[in-house]
Amino acid sequence: MTDTLDLAHHVGGADVPAPAVLEQCNPAAPDDLVVRTPEADLGLVQEAVSAARRALSPLDRAGVEARADTLASIARALAAQADDLALLVTRETGKTLTDAKGEVLRSARIFEFFAGETIRNVGERFASTRPGAMVEVERAPVGVVAAVTPWNFPMAIPAWKIAPALAFGDTVVWKPSELSSATAAALMRLIAASGLPAGAVNMVLGGGSTGAALSAAPGVDAITFTGSGAAGAAVRREAMERGVRVQLEMGGVNGLIVMDDADLDNAVDCALNGAFFAAGQRCTATSRIIVHEAIAERFTAALSARAQALPIGDPRDPKTVIGPLIAPRHKARVAEQVRVIENAISPRFGGSAVELPFAFYPPTLFCDADPKGPLGQEEIFGPVAGVFQTPDLDAALALLNGVPYGLSAGICTRSLASTEAFKRSAQAGMLMINLPTAGVDYHAPFGGLGASSYGPREQGRAAREFYTVVRTAYQKPL
Repeated sequence: MTDTLDLAHHVGGADVPAPAVLEQCNPAAPDDLVVRTPEADLGLVQEAVSAARRALSPLDRAGVEARADTLASIARALAAQADDLALLVTRETGKTLTDAKGEVLRSARIFEFFAGETIRNVGERFASTRPGAMVEVERAPVGVVAAVTPWNFPMAIPAWKIAPALAFGDTVVWKPSELSSATAAALMRLIAASGLPAGAVNMVLGGGSTGAALSAAPGVDAITFTGSGAAGAAVRREAMERGVRVQLEMGGVNGLIVMDDADLDNAVDCALNGAFFAAGQRCTATSRIIVHEAIAERFTAALSARAQALPIGDPRDPKTVIGPLIAPRHKARVAEQVRVIENAISPRFGGSAVELPFAFYPPTLFCDADPKGPLGQEEIFGPVAGVFQTPDLDAALALLNGVPYGLSAGICTRSLASTEAFKRSAQAGMLMINLPTAGVDYHAPFGGLGASSYGPREQGRAAREFYTVVRTAYQKPL
């Protein structure tokens, strides 16, 4: 155990202390109070937006090379402090130490990638249809970006929102989750020490009311949000009423198809990783495993044996694969969703019959549940999945697409024809072939379809679409 952290907001280049109103305990150790957090009110949120507005000109005057150097320096600082930062992530969120360090290093790669994109933000120049005139097209900064981020990737998701904003000349007001504020404050300290103009990145702490205040704040030019569907819908309504650019990522009920010609060991690995690793707390997690009936029992038996052998425990232990859920209240929500499913069907393993302490929840698998029921239609955000049998690929694809979400989908097969049919027909933004539904690269576009996402894609070179505006200039020399 270490001392409790008392956090402050960061506005206009300075820490802004305020009375703590929120607390977060280590989800693996209830006697370890990790952090006490203040909550920003509307006045402080507006002050942060004003500070971001004032920082736009200094950031522009510094030039692209200075911004690139700054992002590269943040990347180096993250990599240098990866061990300490990973311990903090683990202590605050319950993420296994292996996953936490991987996330910190991934965040460093994100800042490094966008350091390069800073000086690759090129435009176009071409002849006009009018004689003697020229046309210039540039990608200009969108302005002040409000970023609202969740707790499940407390370093990586802020990195893939803040880094492109700075790369393309925007400034940021950031509201991290109240459940990962200590990790956010650590990242904010590295950003603040990088030499950016005061106010280029501001952090306002708090719960849902702070996020709502930021989304509605005058002076915000764009909102990027990752979180629940209900909160995302509210952000979208607010943004559209005010004509503010908006980008939303809101989760999914992701499906993995396992065909009868699949490599069984690889298919089990994909399902195990997607459904149960990270305690199922990934928006790309596998909650529906759609298996060809010819191999369903063999597959389910193999998956059951592997899943029940996964080490559960102290996330600091390198042998642990499944740590706790983020908080006891989240465990209670997952447990209630499972109890509803158990009213109709008993689990193959796990579920309410297995009692674990504090915020831990057991891997749980159901077989032959109703695809139109809660297991087939609702995001649980815990280590809970269902196996659904189908007679052929057409039926599997129909089941896969029978949800309002469309974030990630996968197939395990040796057939090129099945692979191509899946790529043509799967209604999801992220398609995985012989890979888990969870896991994406930092240099490739990320986003979904339907109720999962709204607006331009995140990550990779696609990020420029959201963080810049197109300006077309016509010029005729006289």
